[in-house]
Amino acid sequence: MLTTIALTPLLVLTQDAAVETPAVWDFRDVAAEAGVDFRHHFGRAEFGAILEDTGSGVATFDYDGDGWLDLYLVNGAWVEGVGDPEHTAGRGATNRLYRNVTAKDPAAGLRFEDVTERAGVGHGGYGMGAVVGDWDGDGDEDLVVLNFGPNVALRNNGDGTFTDVTAELGLAGPAELNGCTKWSVSGAFFDHDGDGDLDLYVANYLAFDPDFQDPDLPPEYPYAGPNSYAGQPSILYENRDGKFVDVTAASGVFKENGKTMGAAIADLDGDGDLDVFEAVDDMQNFVFVNGGEGGFTERGVASGAAFDADGRPTASMHPCIGDVDGDGLLDVFVPDLAFGCLYKNRGNLRFAEASLSAGLRTETLAQIGQSGWGGGFADFDLDGDLDLLVVLGGAFSIESVEPDLLLLNDGTGRFTPATWPEGSYFGTRQCGRGAGLADLDNDGDLDFVINHKDAGSPANVVLNDLPPGRHWVGLDLRATGKNPLALGARVSLRVGDATQVREVTRSGSYLSQGDRRLVFGLGAGTKIDALTIRWPDGTEQSLELPAIDRYHRIDQPAE
Repeated sequence: MLTTIALTPLLVLTQDAAVETPAVWDFRDVAAEAGVDFRHHFGRAEFGAILEDTGSGVATFDYDGDGWLDLYLVNGAWVEGVGDPEHTAGRGATNRLYRNVTAKDPAAGLRFEDVTERAGVGHGGYGMGAVVGDWDGDGDEDLVVLNFGPNVALRNNGDGTFTDVTAELGLAGPAELNGCTKWSVSGAFFDHDGDGDLDLYVANYLAFDPDFQDPDLPPEYPYAGPNSYAGQPSILYENRDGKFVDVTAASGVFKENGKTMGAAIADLDGDGDLDVFEAVDDMQNFVFVNGGEGGFTERGVASGAAFDADGRPTASMHPCIGDVDGDGLLDVFVPDLAFGCLYKNRGNLRFAEASLSAGLRTETLAQIGQSGWGGGFADFDLDGDLDLLVVLGGAFSIESVEPDLLLLNDGTGRFTPATWPEGSYFGTRQCGRGAGLADLDNDGDLDFVINHKDAGSPANVVLNDLPPGRHWVGLDLRATGKNPLALGARVSLRVGDATQVREVTRSGSYLSQGDRRLVFGLGAGTKIDALTIRWPDGTEQSLELPAIDRYHRIDQPAE
């Protein structure tokens, strides 16, 4: 079914109206002035186990429905038998929710207020990631916190508060997997079986035993790594009228020793249903291809996305998915503790590892150092192609700090590190982990929030100060049925001979969830030639061409 509708502007706030743009493009960390004072804790002053090295993430989502993105930052905790008994800093620290209150006084710039206690979301478990999705289909965004230990499901009440419904929904997860405490790290909501409501994929990592000493490691090695432990299987929960049922084995995604660090959802083969890409630590990656009605077949090796270009497994973190070369096929970048792997999609679910030809394995990048964790694809300079943010931070020590990288796309899928003025955010060094990409100030260019390991400094809230002159259009899709926030929808936008393809997803970065709105950079262009949407139910729609430099809400027509 092909329909055409008119658009109504959702939010008109151009870049010139939002901030005074500097003459030189730069990024600024505004956490302190914006009121975000979150500090991550993990139970000791220095890493003593792989559990403490690994987290945590951030979710950017509009929990109160006011059109401005809020921040949920996930914390670690002191765990008996793991943490330092004499380390008291951070005892009692919890996850924090910061409400975006910029609309109260836009002239004052980006501002947040801590509403954790008011909202009822200050959980104090050992947190790793946060997953956002409207599982009950009421139009507001709910939250699942993934932990070392029981996960927590928080239903959005629509009044600024949340209710813990973990037991009611059955989402705590098993107490143990493979003989050790369940360790959930990453996840995503998506409709795996095509019935219209959102199911939940939870990626689990290692069977971590804090008392285990690997006899094969040299004495100077700081602590046991992923190869010293068995893995834990990820879990697919099917939504059945508001209750969640474990269908992992029946659906074909069960891997007993997965060691998954990140799972991302996308239609990788372009057939209209959603597939799962699992980035697996020091093992082959898994590509679960959806065959329809929720049955999956693992095709990692066959697809060419299981290993690096030399046929070796890597310390894979999280899949970042996007069309980097404008051919309409979704490519996958997986950060790791080296250069990362870029799997270019050649069609028919065949990938070619292209990090060398894409400019990701160069002498310059080797000198900078590469210990990639978070990041993701976004058109940071609004020129019409996807750039790549890589959040760096060494393993084994919080003193192993590195500057994050922004790699600019030349339009063909080849990337070059951007250079920055003195004092730029990208000149700072830190031990970064999860990153949420989002337009925090609603000016059309993409900002980001980073949760890093150093408790001596707060999380980073980094604003993109892009100079004027490049245009954009933003889309906020709203679907009919039980998936009103349109997760899984696909949009194609054409300007001249160039077509951009994007999907509505939250699963684009390590341990983190970003802006579900779609922002398309237009460069100097002022005219969109074509715009089509494939809604989650498979119906297609062409639209009247929207005005540029603003967001538009697009509601799927009722049948």
